[in-house]
Amino acid sequence: MHTPFVILFLNLGGGEIFLVVIVILMFFGPDKLPEMARALGKGMREMKNATAEIQREIEKGAVEIQRDMNLGQEMTELKEATDKITARLQEGLSDLEEHHNPKPAEEITGTDTDPEKDNPLVPPSSVKRES
Repeated sequence: MHTPFVILFLNLGGGEIFLVVIVILMFFGPDKLPEMARALGKGMREMKNATAEIQREIEKGAVEIQRDMNLGQEMTELKEATDKITARLQEGLSDLEEHHNPKPAEEITGTDTDPEKDNPLVPPSSVKRES
């Protein structure tokens, strides 16, 4: 229902507008016309300012939403980076533990080794003296 009125209002010709102005002059008089024009101008200016304010608020909200989205993405990237660093630190710690706490020879080879057997300074059992 509202759309036909707008379409009719926008289709006013020059003669129709002149007729509307004549009716307004006859109804309000020539001395009230400047006041009405000022009030109309002031109302249009206030409408324009209100529209601009609403537009600024919408843009401000959009910027805040965009900033929040970027923060979320940056937080995800930071979490991935900290996970990588944590994994590398754990690898480094396990390497240090292996270096400072070497496994015994039997754990490495899986066999029991006799230290006297491999030591060239210990004489063979046939040469050993019993005390």
